[in-house]
Amino acid sequence: MAKYSLDFKMKVVVEYLSNTIGYGLLGKKYKFKSSFQIEVWDNAYQAFGIEGLKGACQNKKIRETST
Repeated sequence: MAKYSLDFKMKVVVEYLSNTIGYGLLGKKYKFKSSFQIEVWDNAYQAFGIEGLKGACQNKKIRETST
């Protein structure tokens, strides 16, 4: 089971994309040890849309089919 739900990931990414708060402050707001995970989610969302946030196995399949 995933540590973070798709809904939570979308909430964080949408909040970041609203340009009101950066990775660091979002990390503090949601009590992440590091803001790196938020950056990973943002990059996945930017590259693959919501499919990019669904999990590592899904992302691998998307990358394989997009090449």
